[in-house]
Amino acid sequence: MSPDPDRSIETLIRLAGEREMPSEPAARRARMAAEESWRRMLADRPSSPGRFRLPLALAAALGLVVFAFYSWTPRDVSQPPMVLARVVALHGAATLRARGVETAVAPAAHVMSGTVLATGDGRVAVSFADALSLRLDRNTRLRFDGHDRVTLLQGAMYVDSGGLNAGPPLTIATPAGEVRHVGTQFQVRVSGELTEIRVREGRVALRRASDENARMVAAGDELLVRGNEERWQHGLASFGADWEWSASVTPALAIEDRPLAEFLAWMAREHGWQLHYSNEVLQQRTLEIRLHGSLDGLGTDAMLERVAMVTGIALVADEGMLWVGGRQ
Repeated sequence: MSPDPDRSIETLIRLAGEREMPSEPAARRARMAAEESWRRMLADRPSSPGRFRLPLALAAALGLVVFAFYSWTPRDVSQPPMVLARVVALHGAATLRARGVETAVAPAAHVMSGTVLATGDGRVAVSFADALSLRLDRNTRLRFDGHDRVTLLQGAMYVDSGGLNAGPPLTIATPAGEVRHVGTQFQVRVSGELTEIRVREGRVALRRASDENARMVAAGDELLVRGNEERWQHGLASFGADWEWSASVTPALAIEDRPLAEFLAWMAREHGWQLHYSNEVLQQRTLEIRLHGSLDGLGTDAMLERVAMVTGIALVADEGMLWVGGRQ
């Protein structure tokens, strides 16, 4: 006795279990395939009515199989990786890890979404969204989640947005919650369950999952969070050893044909210094003097020494102050 085709199809569908509903294009393609098979069967059907039932059942089964194929075939709905950042400075070794593959970081390398950038004994600076400067200290791991979001897994990162509203929004996920900048310079450090936020300029907001009210961390403030414990410090200096690591990995300013005043402002911002001119006449002169050459490969002291030598203007950095024209 031959098996009942309808019951066989029912058994097949039951054994397959539930699947997600197919998309409209997939369902439309399945219907078209079934209809085409049915039309071919009608064109070739025999004259004997008794011989017609089995081919018809087979055509129906074919239609269901095609429909099931489109229904059960997995569809990749993930978004393709996109470029989120570009390496602009590299001191020492670092790696990029994506989809289980780890590669060494090269100068000017692109950082794709979903990638983890990790430093060992080195430091890295990247340009994020062509506007934000993100710098990673030694022994740091940072995951690039999207065009406005990163996750600090371990270590320290420094963010410079270039000023109020100059850069795009950025959210940094940490064990303490989400850190969002408000046009500023700041650093975030993660060590296990401890998250440290310190602001040099502007403000950042920390939004915790356990509390709807955001913590606003302002310039000179430091907030340490471990679990439900919070500890604040206020009135901290914007310069010093806690900040200098970030300046050590910033790309040198291209000074060719730039006014001296621009170099001085850049230097002061990078180190958190205050500018002090010996007189107003000298301050005006710094707007007129044009620099030439390159500062690539030079440290802070060497840059100041070279610029002072070519301009004839004394430059002295001391205790958070950059004296222009000599110390007063």
